[in-house]
Amino acid sequence: MYTPQLLFGEVGLSSDILNHEPFLERARLQREQERDGSARLALGAYVVARLINKLLTLEAGADALDGFRWQLDAVRRHIDDLPADLPETAHLAGIAAAVPADRRISAGLWMNLSAYAYFLEHEGRLEESLEILNLAARAQGQNTPPEDFAAYALFGARLNRLLARWDTATTCYAAAEEAALACGDDVSALRGRLGQGAVHRGRGNLPLAREIAESVVREASRLNLPEVQALGYADLGAVCAVQGLQLEELEANYQAFRLTPDAHQRMRTLGDLGMGLCRIGAFQVARLAFEIVINSNTSFLVRANVLLELMDLESSMGNRVSFERCRAIMEQNVGRLSPSAATDYQYKLGTGFTRFGQLARARAAFVAGLELAERHQLNAWYFRIEHALSGLTERPQQPVPALASELSEAPVIREMELGLREYALSPE
Repeated sequence: MYTPQLLFGEVGLSSDILNHEPFLERARLQREQERDGSARLALGAYVVARLINKLLTLEAGADALDGFRWQLDAVRRHIDDLPADLPETAHLAGIAAAVPADRRISAGLWMNLSAYAYFLEHEGRLEESLEILNLAARAQGQNTPPEDFAAYALFGARLNRLLARWDTATTCYAAAEEAALACGDDVSALRGRLGQGAVHRGRGNLPLAREIAESVVREASRLNLPEVQALGYADLGAVCAVQGLQLEELEANYQAFRLTPDAHQRMRTLGDLGMGLCRIGAFQVARLAFEIVINSNTSFLVRANVLLELMDLESSMGNRVSFERCRAIMEQNVGRLSPSAATDYQYKLGTGFTRFGQLARARAAFVAGLELAERHQLNAWYFRIEHALSGLTERPQQPVPALASELSEAPVIREMELGLREYALSPE
């Protein structure tokens, strides 16, 4: 039997130590930054987490049930006072609505909790996501099917890996693989194996990480699982990148792009491929990759990130017309960018203006980037932009076009170019 305790008991998230501290920490930070609305939202997440934990540990008896119902009413009133137009409010409201007043937990509760955990992950709030995932698994209870257990384990493994908790991540990935094999879920089993390879990569054991990625590619090919093949190639590309094997990295990422059936992931992979092509000086092919992404129907975030890279590419090539075209598009959408992307935009804008000798405009862009970095506590960006600002001279310099490397002439790069041109002409 696969139970939440088998997973979360081993990874240090058992119910006796769950304290929801990440939510309180977020509330404290946002209150210090005078973001009262956000602080109330964080407190809303905290009281919802406490409510679910109370439900899952509720003792029998009328008095305990009456106290729980009072707590449930108070939580729902708090959520009703939160900004109704925010996605997180909708998640919290959905969870609160699924909480039973009679202790009879239904699938709606753990499904809403799981959805909220995914939302928190995409917001970059990994500790909070782990807490909510814990509650979702516990809410589903002792008879969790192995396929659901595998999904929880993969999710928890990914979060712990992103938090560099290597041993815990390995335990979760291994548990996911075992559970998936028990129910015949080849996709989840191979993802569990890939995850263990990603942990080895994070720890620096690159030969073993590569061996696992290659074995998953072979097995996924044998089982005709293109989605998993694509994931295996993406992991292989990541290993090659760390090893400095640029052509092999590009080949692997190109195969991941070709094989993935998910259109959104395909464009993300193509954006990464374009950046790799830029690094070896294959600028024409990189530009083609970026333009395919920009003209696709993928998410705004993916297109915006690629547009930033194309803007930087055009300025490095001395193509002022194309640079200004990219800048104009970004300027229309700058209000939709995340703080990090908005800061990156100002940095690449300042870099471009510097390359074209427009020092006053470059200085203004760098100063705007510094203000964004300071406001959002993006320290790495702050020091990077500060260095660029201090390097500005009063004397305009002619832009020096970026140079291609010998690798850009490799036959495999030509094959990629032909493949991308064919893809660009094909219907979506």
